[in-house]
Amino acid sequence: MKKDFTILDTIRLIVKNKKLFIVTGSSVLVLSIIVSFLLPVYYKSTCILYPFNPQAYDPRNVDVAATPYGSSFDGDRIMALAESREIQHYIIEKYNLLDRYDIDRSDVLADYKVREEFIGNLRVVENEFSAIEISLMDKNADTAAIIVNDMVARIDDMNKKPLVTLSTKIFESYEKIILAKYHGIDSIQTLLHAKEQDLHSDVISLELLNTISDLNKARKSLELVKGDFSTLNIIQPAESIAKKAFPKRLYIVAASVVISLFLTFLVLITKELYTLSVENESKN
Repeated sequence: MKKDFTILDTIRLIVKNKKLFIVTGSSVLVLSIIVSFLLPVYYKSTCILYPFNPQAYDPRNVDVAATPYGSSFDGDRIMALAESREIQHYIIEKYNLLDRYDIDRSDVLADYKVREEFIGNLRVVENEFSAIEISLMDKNADTAAIIVNDMVARIDDMNKKPLVTLSTKIFESYEKIILAKYHGIDSIQTLLHAKEQDLHSDVISLELLNTISDLNKARKSLELVKGDFSTLNIIQPAESIAKKAFPKRLYIVAASVVISLFLTFLVLITKELYTLSVENESKN
């Protein structure tokens, strides 16, 4: 007659091997405690921010009513900048992360390894309030906060760069027009106070005045975008947090013991089922 493995058999199996469970659990408990205390301690620092609407801080849109906060596309751009190669290279070089992460400079994979470790310690996410959180874990709480705040400042500069570049090009284009078309004019005042001008001169002077007006507007725009303003609304700057973020020793110990006991049970019940299967086959 074929014999089935019941819940009662499972309980008997556990009771029968209780010493094995106790020894396994105790051994893993001690080992996991030792390992958890040998693991390096990391601290996490987080900056929370919202991107401003580019139209709100662009000086060319001074007369345009625009909402101050950016769209989801602006948020995606900030997150992309935070995870960009340029930011990685900037932080790695400035804070000497190769030495900080104990990576051998002579290793051909040194650049890859330092980037991977930095990326592993970095977290850029959008939270439930649609704000961007930039977090970094480091062995020093103060350093984690300093690096995150420096990253945010760098991201802000990178976010300004297209606007500054465009304003510079517009200004330089008007400068080139004046230099190319009106190179012979000694000064604007000479033109304005000229007593006798023919129609052609009037046309030239009007064109020149319009160009000068455009040049002045471009200069003011350039001065504004090069000034002290931010494209990011920082809700919470990164701060030094004394509470460790990793390792979570209690979780490590508990998970290790539970997993070891489960694996022990799995091996025992697999062995028991195999034995039962062989017995049933022999009876048949």
